[in-house]
Amino acid sequence: MEEVITIENMKGIRCFAALAVIFAPMMLPFVAPVQAAEVVPFMTVSAGGTAFVLGAGMVTVTNKYSTSGPRLVHEATSGTLEMVRKLIAAEKQKKPVIAMFGATEGWDAYRGLRDYEGKAFPGLRSICYNQDMALYLVVTAKSGIKSYADLKGKRVAIGGPGSTIATTALVIMQQYGITKKDFSPFYYNFREMIDGVADGSLDGGFIGGAYPVAGVTEISTTHDVRIVPVDENVLDKIVKERPGYIKTVIKAKWYRGTDQDTPVLGWTSGVHTHSATPDPIVYNFLKTLFGHLPDFYEIHMSAKNLSKETATRGMHVPFHPAAEKYLKEIGAMK
Repeated sequence: MEEVITIENMKGIRCFAALAVIFAPMMLPFVAPVQAAEVVPFMTVSAGGTAFVLGAGMVTVTNKYSTSGPRLVHEATSGTLEMVRKLIAAEKQKKPVIAMFGATEGWDAYRGLRDYEGKAFPGLRSICYNQDMALYLVVTAKSGIKSYADLKGKRVAIGGPGSTIATTALVIMQQYGITKKDFSPFYYNFREMIDGVADGSLDGGFIGGAYPVAGVTEISTTHDVRIVPVDENVLDKIVKERPGYIKTVIKAKWYRGTDQDTPVLGWTSGVHTHSATPDPIVYNFLKTLFGHLPDFYEIHMSAKNLSKETATRGMHVPFHPAAEKYLKEIGAMK
């Protein structure tokens, strides 16, 4: 699935996630055609979370202001595992590709750990930090689920197969003694998860993003919901053992029904590529994006997390040489 997003005027947009999903089909006919050899895929997760929104925003800003090089094409995927597989294939074919996913998954792929055991990807490269993400376990208030331990025997949407959301959900549940045999996992996308929790066909579901997450806002306007907290000792253990994970908090009153701060697990998210992506593509992408950050900040509240000061935050995979060159030029890296 590929989408070319060329919204010319980002000013005043406050709900980009919904607009991207609803109006994308209507905008496509007005997009000027580009040759296959002139485009570079920019992969993100599917629509519904802030990663999709910010990825679309990076594509929009870069294509709008870039004066040289190929155009970016936004491509939605099922998750990190699919993106890493495509990066590996692209490196072998020496085709440029850019992808946005969690730093913890990037570390595992680079080192050949966990889901990537025996399949290390030493050619993976970092471009820049993107945002801090939080994992939400969303249930209805009447579900009776108040702890991860209550998920036994439940029907739970855990995100796309191989996604950082699914991986992180299972990492947390493991700390509570719960395996995939103890509950009914559904590898649903954001839309399917929200609909399932809302109509009762699911007991709960996971969604990832940075505040405000459109899917959580949507369901909390029609249902009394609960965001299930993660115990502090569990958070401390995971963050200590797994590079890229962070402790974070869903603030009280952010969403209807959240009356107190809720501690949850999060991760740093970043933009990645592979070692064979040509230097000019990476350099031009960063120069154009950082040269027009005010436009990017109009996309979503969390876009402001990206700055010169945070450009390398939480990235554990070696940087692409062209990214390192640009980030040193602007003082983001020594």
